[in-house]
Amino acid sequence: MATPTTTQVPRLSAEEAGYLTAGPGRAAETVLARLIDVGAVRVSRDGHVTAVLQNDYKATTSVEARILSYARTPVQFDTIVQSTANCNEMAALNQYLRDRGLAQLPRRSNPVWGVYLALAFLLVLLSFSVPVVLLGVPIAAAIALWQRGRQAVTATGKAALRQVTATDRVHAVALYGFCGKINGQAVADLFELSQSIVKMLPLKQSRRSRSSSYSGAGSVSSCSSCGSGCGSSSCASSSSCSSSGSSCSSGSSCSSGSSCGGGSSSCGGGGGGS
Repeated sequence: MATPTTTQVPRLSAEEAGYLTAGPGRAAETVLARLIDVGAVRVSRDGHVTAVLQNDYKATTSVEARILSYARTPVQFDTIVQSTANCNEMAALNQYLRDRGLAQLPRRSNPVWGVYLALAFLLVLLSFSVPVVLLGVPIAAAIALWQRGRQAVTATGKAALRQVTATDRVHAVALYGFCGKINGQAVADLFELSQSIVKMLPLKQSRRSRSSSYSGAGSVSSCSSCGSGCGSSSCASSSSCSSSGSSCSSGSSCSSGSSCGGGSSSCGGGGGGS
């Protein structure tokens, strides 16, 4: 007797979870958090990030390598996050997520989609008296589906994100950002970073709140790091941020242009595409 098959939910690394949660800016924060966590970089009291060369840390991802290259000389906290969010390596991460079916190019929703849906329904009703109009139903329905738009994170990506919890301080950054709060505690405090440093990051809106927490339970205040002018509902299309240089131009933007969506005001990370 055949047994039903179950779809296995992909496991996400911390930087992948950060990207799917709030775009390239959050992914950049997450990678920086991991480098701080392992002692590969340090943050001074005035907010400058510097690589700790004597510990011989080997980068495990291309985005880590990019941050370490930026931090060979002291770089301001927000500058290194924004530069990393706009780099080619981050665009490659976006493409990797898309190749795995976790992200996709978003489309802006057009309010007119409801009109086409109503038209499709009307054609179905008319087909009882004029059967030939039934031919227009799939066309109207297809236009309605296209005009409705789509989010940057796929259903598979959302399912994978639901499996991620803030079991350590790096994942806390991935889910809530350096300026977020978890169980009433500022995420920045987990890294002994002052609020004056993390507030260098530009303010953005949180795409959504999450129910997981650093300890696995409790209330959480979410914080989204979206990139310049875009959020997770759109940032996964940062392929348009790619450039021939070592990093993308800060003025690059992506197709959607939408922000993180509804939610409480919170701080954002670097730029990237929407």
